Amino acid sequence: MTPTPAPQIPGLDYVEPLGAGGYADVLLYQQQSPRMPVAVKVLKGEGLTEAVRSQFVNEADTMAQLGDHPYIVQVFRADTASDGRPYLVMKYYPPPNLAARSRVERLPVPEVLRTGIQLGSAVETAHRANIIHRDIKPANVLVSPYGVPGLTDFGIAGRGGPEQDTGDTGVSVPWAPPEVLYGHNNGDVRGDVYSLAATLWQLLVGRSPFEVPGGDNSAYALMPRIRSTPVPTTGRADVPASLERLLARAMAKDPAARPASAIELARALQEVEVELHLPATPIVVLDEQGQTTTESAGPPVLSPRPSMSPVPAVATAYGTYTAPQGPPAPPAPPPDGHTQPRALVGAGARDPRDPGVRAPGSSFVPSPPGDHSGSGAFVRPARPLDDQPPVPPPPPGGRAGRSGRAARSGRSARSGRSARSARARATPQENPRWLLPVVAGVVVLGLVAAIVVLWPRSTAPAVSTPLPASTGSPTVASTGPGDVLAPPALTATTGTGKVLFAWSYADPRSTDVSRVYVGPTVEATTTVRPSSQAARTLTVSAAAGKTVCAVVQVVRANLTSPVSATKCETAQ
Repeated sequence: MTPTPAPQIPGLDYVEPLGAGGYADVLLYQQQSPRMPVAVKVLKGEGLTEAVRSQFVNEADTMAQLGDHPYIVQVFRADTASDGRPYLVMKYYPPPNLAARSRVERLPVPEVLRTGIQLGSAVETAHRANIIHRDIKPANVLVSPYGVPGLTDFGIAGRGGPEQDTGDTGVSVPWAPPEVLYGHNNGDVRGDVYSLAATLWQLLVGRSPFEVPGGDNSAYALMPRIRSTPVPTTGRADVPASLERLLARAMAKDPAARPASAIELARALQEVEVELHLPATPIVVLDEQGQTTTESAGPPVLSPRPSMSPVPAVATAYGTYTAPQGPPAPPAPPPDGHTQPRALVGAGARDPRDPGVRAPGSSFVPSPPGDHSGSGAFVRPARPLDDQPPVPPPPPGGRAGRSGRAARSGRSARSGRSARSARARATPQENPRWLLPVVAGVVVLGLVAAIVVLWPRSTAPAVSTPLPASTGSPTVASTGPGDVLAPPALTATTGTGKVLFAWSYADPRSTDVSRVYVGPTVEATTTVRPSSQAARTLTVSAAAGKTVCAVVQVVRANLTSPVSATKCETAQ
């Protein structure tokens, strides 16, 4: 679509077009003072009705009201050009937007989770201001040079609540919820939740959820699929089953089955981040008093070494930062720097490096006369630590060398109450018996490790746990990286009083089981109980003129394929 000529705007110099839509063009201008690039949205001249003007003014007011949010595109000003066309001057985000980017690459799961939480923050903030976006899609998510998303295009936004507008609303079909497409309402909180989930699905896959590669993807073809076809899986082995389930729930046909709010969806995305051991992206919203609040998810991170002092926490614009604590500082050296204390005082004191004998070269100083507290001590001269002679190992029993007066004095000092107190204060270094349970524990752990290593293991591939089967619509499950099941290709042919269904897929195996959902309409296939069979064909009896529809998925061990496209045929 060719943009109309750029209008002359005071203080701005036109640079080049950025994009064109049905009612407006987006152009790049250079602001003169202060100099910076800005994006200008200008209404087209043709078809400029009062309703379109009113919608444009509503967009300007809405984005100005929410523009301080870090994930909503900021509006600087709005006015009317000299040629009579209204325009908005907005913050410039360079291309590509997420729609263009998703068409050429599959975004990494961590980035999709982070983007979903950030957009959920923006949508929740709009909802708290009683504003429903109603057109969330990848093309309306711009990205700053720093990788920060910006939600834009509030042109068809409406006011939520009982007094919300009831006029007809233009929507983008591939990402719109079924209740909006079929006129049950004009969009509400859960409708925005659906569109946000559909946007994230596209970022993972590269197309909208119900688009069929190479098929008819017109609005009239998409609408029945959106209303009736189960949400397909992404088909990516790196997408966890929890995220597959969350996206399917957020795009449920029944709005009541979806997360009740955008912040509930964002919190669930945070839980997936924690499951994948990723940093939890903060949720940034405005509270009821208009103050910015942040929410982070996940269990507290435990320091590898406990600290004796509280860990300081610093509040930031995007969450609370907890400063890591290092190991405790080593004790200060003795005053002389390199020497041991000159005397080791205590009942039966010993060299601390030797649990069994006193230090060589030391002499025993007995207690003063009349003192029965057992306060004798070994005294030795000061000696540098790096000049200590090796200490011989203790002889059996640890009593050799205790002959004579010193040994008798030591035994006398350890008798009675003071001896019992000394034993109560004994450390592991003074009593080697503590080594016995440690050695026994190491031996037991070694035996357990050997059993684990040598025990026969199953060769079955690791897979994610599938969703439990429901009594209604087909369920899908994420597959492991080594065994991916594609959706089966289903065909339907008519016959006299019957309809024959057949399906095929790559690498069929004799142990595969097919679940077949059969009903008189496309919608009915989502509510019936499936039949399970090993064969890959099914003949359904039907009266002439009766239509039969079917959907098939393949089950292999713990793997479940995405559902096939729905096929319907009328019996002859």
